[in-house]
Amino acid sequence: MMKAIASHEGGLTWQQAVKKVIRNVMVEYYRAVPSLRSPFYMLKLIETYRRLLHPHLFESPIHYYTVLAKITDHLLQFFTSGAEAQRSPLLLFAQATYRHGKGRGKTNVDIDFVYEEDGTYTMRKLLLEDAPSFVYHYAQIAPAACKQTFGFYPKKIEFCSLLTGERMVETTDTFQLILVT
Repeated sequence: MMKAIASHEGGLTWQQAVKKVIRNVMVEYYRAVPSLRSPFYMLKLIETYRRLLHPHLFESPIHYYTVLAKITDHLLQFFTSGAEAQRSPLLLFAQATYRHGKGRGKTNVDIDFVYEEDGTYTMRKLLLEDAPSFVYHYAQIAPAACKQTFGFYPKKIEFCSLLTGERMVETTDTFQLILVT
C-alpha cells in the first residue's frame, strides 16, 4: 500500500516530495523490460505515484499542477525516446562516498543514473533547481566519488532540469578534478 508523502511536522519540502515520486517512477520504469518502456508507461507510472504528493506542500494549487506538468513533460522528453528507452542504467539512485584524504572527512554524493557504453561511463543528474554553484560542485566531486566507490571514472555528466527542460553536458576533463587516491 502506498503512503502519501506528507509531513507538516517533519518539514518535508515540495522538492523532497517530488524527488521521492521521481525516484519511485524511475525505479519502476527501469524494472520493466525495454520493450515495455514507452511514453504511455511513463505516464501511467507518473499518474500512480503523483497521488503520493500532497498539494498543501506547494505554494498554491497552481504551483502544484505547474510542477507536475513540467516534470511529466520533461521525464517524457529525457527518458522515452526510442533509443533512450532501450538503455538501462548501470547504477540507479546510488550513493557514492568521496573521502577527502586522511582524517579530513567524507562527502556522500547522490548518483541518479550511470550508463555504460563502449567502456565509457556517463552520469545523469536530475535537477529541480538550476543552481550553477551546485552544478559546478557536483561536477567536481561526483566523478571522484564514483571512482573511489565504484571503481570507474565517468567521462561526462548530463544535468537534466525537470522544471526547464534544459540539458547541460559537462565533460569531466573540463574541470580540475579533485581525485584523491
